[in-house]
Amino acid sequence: MNQADTLSFHAASLPPAARLQQLYAALPYPVLLFDVHGQLEFANHAAQCCPDAQPALQQLAAGATLATVTLPGLSADSFAQVLATAAPQSMELSLPQTDGRPGHYQITLTPLCDASGKVDGVLQTRHDVTRQRQEAQRLQLLQGHLLEMAHRDALTNLANRRYLELKLERLAADSASSLCALLFIDLDRFKPINDAHGHDTGDAVLSAIAARLKQALRGTDLLARIGGDEFAILLEGVTESGARAVAGKIIQALDEPFAELSPPNRLGLSVGICLFKSGATMPAEVLAEADQAMYRAKRRGGRQFELQQL
Repeated sequence: MNQADTLSFHAASLPPAARLQQLYAALPYPVLLFDVHGQLEFANHAAQCCPDAQPALQQLAAGATLATVTLPGLSADSFAQVLATAAPQSMELSLPQTDGRPGHYQITLTPLCDASGKVDGVLQTRHDVTRQRQEAQRLQLLQGHLLEMAHRDALTNLANRRYLELKLERLAADSASSLCALLFIDLDRFKPINDAHGHDTGDAVLSAIAARLKQALRGTDLLARIGGDEFAILLEGVTESGARAVAGKIIQALDEPFAELSPPNRLGLSVGICLFKSGATMPAEVLAEADQAMYRAKRRGGRQFELQQL
């Protein structure tokens, strides 16, 4: 059978208007049919049950047209545009469901043409996509939760090394060229506490250290746990004197012993500071310089800081 035969076969099989109306009536989703003047020709049962459309449908059934009546997703302007372009339009709207709860609906306006190709009507259909949107929102929340978990230290709930690296990558691409500081922190005398009191107590001490460090920082500063007993602080828009002040402040924050523990219960900090300009230094270089500065401070006996500027 050639293409012409196929088209002829389908044309001969089109149901009459009455059968087509029965089909529209049986559809489980709302269907409205309008003539080119915006007069309502047909509304199936599902459309008549839409609470947001009922007042407009009553006006249309009484003889009003779309020139004076607006339906969700269908105004005089959108109707005229479909007639002028002979192209379908689709949009998504948030509308109340039949039980009053908010829902999401895909509304489509489809031009209907006569045998000559001239538009002689417009069909509006409404599909409930509430479940799909809810699933998409749940998936988005889950993805956000998983991303948060991937960037968080499980013990202290601080940012982890990967998140710190991402922040440094963003700063490397920043064209503002502002002065920043990365502080590498290594705990002094943590191992004796961990060995004497056990790993559970050691974990509790790490969490308490995180809390002390956070109290010494601004809300905009990034505090991360990057290893077993290693932390890092990223300061943006800082001066050299400001970075030195923060280093002194966090060293002082650990001066107090952990009174709830019997000795050994004192810790200290060795801090390495790397000053760098955003947009000019690669993350790996910043990390390496801060790490080396920290080890210089530790070799000098700890409880102090060393500063390196790139």
